[in-house]
Amino acid sequence: MFIDAKNEIPIINSQAQINTLKELDLAIDEVQFQYQQRPWQECISSIKHGTADAFISGFNALKSDYAVFPVDKQGKPLDKYSFASLSQCLIGKRRFHSKWNSREVFQSKAFSLAVANGHFVGDASSEDAFFIEHTFMLQTAIERVAQDNADAALVICEISKNKVDLSQYYQFKLAPLFPPINTSIAYLAFSNEFFYKHKLDANLVWEQLANKQLAVVYARMFQNTSPAQNTHYGTKE
Repeated sequence: MFIDAKNEIPIINSQAQINTLKELDLAIDEVQFQYQQRPWQECISSIKHGTADAFISGFNALKSDYAVFPVDKQGKPLDKYSFASLSQCLIGKRRFHSKWNSREVFQSKAFSLAVANGHFVGDASSEDAFFIEHTFMLQTAIERVAQDNADAALVICEISKNKVDLSQYYQFKLAPLFPPINTSIAYLAFSNEFFYKHKLDANLVWEQLANKQLAVVYARMFQNTSPAQNTHYGTKE
């Protein structure tokens, strides 16, 4: 799954997404799911060429050229048919919390931030506050903060407004800062080829996404699944 980051990279814990989709699969007799995990470039190529039928992704206009999202007549995505919303929080020690809460609005590069694959700060104005160091894994980003080599890191702290248990970081004297720094919405989108051949099935899947409230299921799955780090997936198209 790729969220709507400026530099899209894979979100962590893909097994939780698969487990959640299995719940959807069980609810729909007309559609059967087969699951694949691929590097992003291969995923995009498969969607464009119709060798994969669907993917989970953030929405943007460019993707609408080769995939069909649940949108209204104006082309705006319909959140009621979304897979989930994912919110990220800054996480750091008490000293960082104090400095962040008392920061000057226009301070630039005042804080060092370790950003792992699958995470992103947000818009340019948000990024201006940080000196950003990219890390390959979330564990590395957390270690940077725990060892006082960075002020903060980014973690997923809410899924569709359900708070994620982050107590595992207390051992490092780290705690999240609320409210979240950003929120992205992920959708189940279909390849053009699949959608126009199986429009009724696609719409049935979206209706079930709304009816089954899978965002709540995903929050639970995310919490209960070991957060495997995607160490071999590529960057965005």
